[in-house]
Amino acid sequence: MIHTTTKLVYIFSLFVLITTGCTMKHIPASAISTSTFSEIPISTCSFQSFPDSNNSLLPNIRLIDFEVDNELAPELVEFEFTHKNGGIYGAQSQREIEDVQFSTGDQGVLYFLNYIPRRGVQDSLGRWCCWNEQSEIAPEMDSFFPDELNAIHINSDGGIVYRASWNTKGEPRGLAIILCGLGGMQPSSKTLGAELLKDDWAVVYLYTVLNVPEYSMKVQLRVHDPITSAIEIFETKYCQVIAATKAIRKRMSQQLPTLPNAPLVLIGISAGALNTPAVFYEMQDEVDAVVLVAGGANMFDIVQDGAFTNWKFTDLEGASFSSDELYAMNAKYLATPSRDPYFLAAELPHENTLIIHAKWDAVVPAKNGDLLWERAGKPERWIYPSGHLGLFMSFGWHANDIVQWIDSKTTTRN
Repeated sequence: MIHTTTKLVYIFSLFVLITTGCTMKHIPASAISTSTFSEIPISTCSFQSFPDSNNSLLPNIRLIDFEVDNELAPELVEFEFTHKNGGIYGAQSQREIEDVQFSTGDQGVLYFLNYIPRRGVQDSLGRWCCWNEQSEIAPEMDSFFPDELNAIHINSDGGIVYRASWNTKGEPRGLAIILCGLGGMQPSSKTLGAELLKDDWAVVYLYTVLNVPEYSMKVQLRVHDPITSAIEIFETKYCQVIAATKAIRKRMSQQLPTLPNAPLVLIGISAGALNTPAVFYEMQDEVDAVVLVAGGANMFDIVQDGAFTNWKFTDLEGASFSSDELYAMNAKYLATPSRDPYFLAAELPHENTLIIHAKWDAVVPAKNGDLLWERAGKPERWIYPSGHLGLFMSFGWHANDIVQWIDSKTTTRN
């Protein structure tokens, strides 16, 4: 059920969309020199690593289920297969599958399948899993294989689902990784991905948040060190997205050997845009261009003020912090280096970064979008006269413009 605030945001966005039209205001990048890489004193992402391996699960795999027990966003994901007429099919999609594999390595474990190509397009589906370095549920290698019932049960500390598509004829122009927002692959991501695919890009959709955290949930912080508590919450997701992106990038390069010498573009949408600067910071030698759609800076502020989150920070006893306490905590948060876009936006490639905002965004508040742009050194910016949902309701009007911008900023590597 959609909560009342979400309904109001939707109605307001629809009203603005109807009354203002579809004009996107384009602001060119400011005339400053490209930023140079700087070391920021942040903690290291560390997950349990496994020996490098690639393993086929055909012909008998029946079920792979993935569970993450997390108080903020627990997940249960299933890949179920049916066997008929000598082939294997996705139980939900009813599409025939040509391959099911999993790989292990220093970035965790990746399960993936390829569907039989259809109308010249290869589609793939996968799930990345990770275990913290000191995890109490870290598995042995044997547990990654099917049991006597041809099923695999994975209980991990984190996980991310992805889909990928590419044209089967010819070499791809490059790889575009779309970091999706709350709820997975929404229509806006599909619309942009379809335009990229039509332009011969290989496209990955990475579900940075599969389940939507509960609206207005209470999030407990340690009283003696609340800022470290808050940073740890955000860092967990940043690190997972970074590791998943690296693992999926490696898998796509194995599938399409020309990709390592082709352009790589990161596209963050809504919640995905909040993670994208952290991914770029770790992979910047490989990335040619970055697009941030409806993103922002200062996660401590965004999760409290955002219309879809409205988090309430409390102590471990459930008592809410006062306004004065939260104001002081916010100041300390912004003084403590982390992977928040507030710190990493400055590392984005100035001439090859595009920031797109909704003028009256209340989901990722517009003031935080302004802050992101400023912290990034004011790169090229497009502003749409609507709220968050209005921007995405009209995304089909702008998807081709975004693809043309990407093409103008990327060239094949030698």
